[in-house]
Amino acid sequence: MKKIMLYVFYMFILGILICPLFSVAQDMGKESSKEDDLGEWWLRNPLSYEKMPEQFLYHFEAVYDNTRETGNVITDNHSVSTSLTLRKKIFTYIIRYTFDKQNYSKRDDPPKQNKDVLIRQSTKHEIHNDVRVALTDKLFFSPGMFWLEDDYAQIKDRYTYYSGFGLSLDPHPRLLMNIFAAYAYEELDYIDDYHDIYKIIEDWGKADDIEDYDPDTKESNMIYLYHDVRFYLSRSVALKESLKYFSDYEQGSKYRWNFSIGADIMLSKNIMTMITYNEDYDNAPETLMGLRKRDISIGTGIMFRF
Repeated sequence: MKKIMLYVFYMFILGILICPLFSVAQDMGKESSKEDDLGEWWLRNPLSYEKMPEQFLYHFEAVYDNTRETGNVITDNHSVSTSLTLRKKIFTYIIRYTFDKQNYSKRDDPPKQNKDVLIRQSTKHEIHNDVRVALTDKLFFSPGMFWLEDDYAQIKDRYTYYSGFGLSLDPHPRLLMNIFAAYAYEELDYIDDYHDIYKIIEDWGKADDIEDYDPDTKESNMIYLYHDVRFYLSRSVALKESLKYFSDYEQGSKYRWNFSIGADIMLSKNIMTMITYNEDYDNAPETLMGLRKRDISIGTGIMFRF
């Protein structure tokens, strides 16, 4: 698995290095009779154009947002995400990386109550590799992989491999949609502290209350469903919505999903501001960790792209 991560990293760096060697017109929502004006091509199926683009295309995005909650408990959430899209004819490769860092603190005891004391700090890393092969102007085939490391949930590695078919639809000039369904295979490993906690509970004679504990790698066969919608109110404002759903079809009670809705507002050709509501739900969180099923966040951010 480490070799896979090194390969992904090298591909990402290589893509960034070769990007400056190529150029393509990428004006948002702009339609033109010029052959080289492709609009937001990274959101479209290459075969949906009257003449499929022959040149090598690239698109890079970087997003940063920060959310701070104050009160008896102070929470700072910093999130950075990047994505690189490379395309040649019917083949598209997309790699996304997301980093989240959260700091939890509280007011100090008197007489130092004006100072904050750090309670906990956690980080999360996620990488998504996606390859798309356009089969028709609407149908595409896509294999890919998700990787997650989340020290708050004590996840050391979660690899999710998938392969399936999707549809790219544009029922209206202002509307773009993607629908995708795939088979997925998942491997999950927890950090050593997680297993140490179980041993302590086992020594207390309470291990029978812990459901679904496995000291080895957890393997699951899953169904992966995805859709996204993008609607342009104008050339500079777009509404967006997406839903990811994973379900273990051998154990129907184990499923999770991510729902996101928001708006992108263009400030200039290469800078956008974003408003997003995001919800993560896991119907079967680890009972050993006592995690809540639902996480909700509302944030604003800024995107740089070229």
